[in-house]
Amino acid sequence: MPKYELTWSLRRSPAAFAPLLALLLALAGGIAHSEPSPPWTPTGATRHALELLVDEGGLALTVTQWPLPRKAVAQALEALPRELPPALYAARARVAAELREAAGSQLSITLRGDAEAFSGFGDDATPGSWVGVRSSTLAGPGVVMQLGARLQGETRSSGNGAQFRFDESAVATELFGQQLQAWAHRDWWGPGWQSSLVLGNNAPPFNGVGLQRASAERSESRWLSWMGPWTYDAFIAQSDDRFHAYLVGMRLTLRPLSTLEIGLTRTAQWGGEGHEQSLSSFGRMLANIGTNPNTATAVPQDPANEMAGIDMRWRCAGGWPCALYGQFIGEDSTRGRPSRFLGLYGAEAWSADGRHRWFAEFAETLCGGALEHNPVRPCAYRNHAYPEGYTHDARWMGSGAGPDSRVWTLGWIDSEGGTSLRLQGGSIASRIGTYAPEDDLSQAGRLIGINARQSWTVGPTTLGLELDWLRIAAAHGPHVEARAGVSVRMPLDDTWHHTSTALGTSLAVRDGEWLRPLLTGVALVGAGALLDRPLDSYASAHGTNPSAKTLQDVGNVMPFIGFGLAGASWIAQRGSVQGDVAYSALLASTSAMVAAEGLKYVVDRARPNDNLGPASFGDKQPRSDSSFPSLHTALAWAIVTPYAEHYRMPWLYGAAALTNVARVSSRAHWFSDTVAGAVLGYVIGDAMYRMNVNPDEDGARLSIGPGSIMWSRKF
Repeated sequence: MPKYELTWSLRRSPAAFAPLLALLLALAGGIAHSEPSPPWTPTGATRHALELLVDEGGLALTVTQWPLPRKAVAQALEALPRELPPALYAARARVAAELREAAGSQLSITLRGDAEAFSGFGDDATPGSWVGVRSSTLAGPGVVMQLGARLQGETRSSGNGAQFRFDESAVATELFGQQLQAWAHRDWWGPGWQSSLVLGNNAPPFNGVGLQRASAERSESRWLSWMGPWTYDAFIAQSDDRFHAYLVGMRLTLRPLSTLEIGLTRTAQWGGEGHEQSLSSFGRMLANIGTNPNTATAVPQDPANEMAGIDMRWRCAGGWPCALYGQFIGEDSTRGRPSRFLGLYGAEAWSADGRHRWFAEFAETLCGGALEHNPVRPCAYRNHAYPEGYTHDARWMGSGAGPDSRVWTLGWIDSEGGTSLRLQGGSIASRIGTYAPEDDLSQAGRLIGINARQSWTVGPTTLGLELDWLRIAAAHGPHVEARAGVSVRMPLDDTWHHTSTALGTSLAVRDGEWLRPLLTGVALVGAGALLDRPLDSYASAHGTNPSAKTLQDVGNVMPFIGFGLAGASWIAQRGSVQGDVAYSALLASTSAMVAAEGLKYVVDRARPNDNLGPASFGDKQPRSDSSFPSLHTALAWAIVTPYAEHYRMPWLYGAAALTNVARVSSRAHWFSDTVAGAVLGYVIGDAMYRMNVNPDEDGARLSIGPGSIMWSRKF
């Protein structure tokens, strides 16, 4: 990568600070309170519907930055007039339906080959088959969460076996109109349909933490209202490379004119093994001090590899149903300003009935190819500090075309028919999709390719068919990648409701019958044991990233906070039904801790961080530090069960499940340990609630007082 004179000044690098200033602007602008909601990215057809509503219906929403909080999109829809032309009415209905679907639980299954593909917006670029499951949205006072995960093949060419990843997951809270959130998802920053030069969906989901504006509406402040609908996103996530570097992302998106949307973007690979990872280094990265040094002695002090730039989308004047867009991302910086720009240029048009969209797009991931017309190779997505380049799990984080490439795309979307088609051509200088060293030209050459998608809706289920083919005229002969796939997406809300009800009934002790709960618990723990190894492998690779650390901190402390709150509630409300519920939670948690400690001595299982495997029993010293069962999860589930049952708040079980996630991701427990803890806590919590708050006519009651334990039963 070329080096330039090292210099910096605030005056010379306003774009570097624009996303950071967005938060200060939001707080200063008197942002109204908004409920938190999980981040959401639309499908390609629904993005088409949103852009149609923005361009033709005046929807107050940005459309070049995804994901956005679901509530932000829903609020923008609610602000539209009730009566709309048929095309816009149908577009609004499509978006609203997908928002409702996103709030529910879902099972996704994709079966396809392992070949590579040049994927665009709305595609899942990761090769191979996978299965994913997502919970419904769980909302509590001031907090919302949704958990999702997928099991897929390894994305690295050297990998093998199954790989577990969180996806479509988030825990978010809101303060002064800003969302603080931990998440696992992909980002798409830019107006392109085939490519984003800085953050696209070619790489697997990131795990990160960050801040995002909870709404996208125009600010009420007279100082900020000129920005129109606007939003920002700032996050830090950990990438899967051999350095385990962090990715810092900042973006500010605004629409100052009804026809013009502007995005300012900045990303940085920072820290990781062998790199300075301090507040000072982080500050230099934010301030753009010391980047791109021009001497060998200064290279080790380079705090980060950064990319920054601007993108725009302009709706054609005169009512023409078309828009022009462009994205310019600087790979280097000169005197504090982005330079050596990569470029993306496109035009899109739509039919009067709102059914079709056509687009033409050209991307050049070539340093200096855009604006400066002075291309430099090799440069794009490569840097001296991180030899694997701008990648996550060995896949390009920007355009799937890879570095130093020029690719054109012609695309068509039929939103009603569920069809999309893209044709590509151009030149590939490295490798599509995955990282390749600079001297590996085995898959470089002239490109021609096609992507075809077809979906059908059958009741609540969506069926999909996909076909991807590309041919590269490489120097040593043609290189062809071809794959076909089928996918199924189905809601699980009814299934989950019936299953959870049946499990709750099976685990509940009734009339002294313990055999059924025991057998059900053993079956659940046995099923959980099948996931011990893959989940621990995931924890080993991802347990130190920011979102995992946040979840670990929250999940580990949550049972003890719950115990303290239950104790305070019991003291304040003794003699009332509310006090009895709190008393049941205290009694259940105490009993669960005693039972868990007893089981630890009996089972004596080694913990994951002992590196003895999940089948190691009798080797743990002392026995009190045994892995099975998880005391934390037993305590968490025992506390929440009386409250969840009495107040009909099933989301509390989701809160308890955070403790399961924390214990597994920190490698303190095997997954089956936490399942056993959850079963133990639920059974005891349910029993104590029924004994002390909702006893049967001949039910029993347990009371603990100073110096006494009393059990009573009516005859």
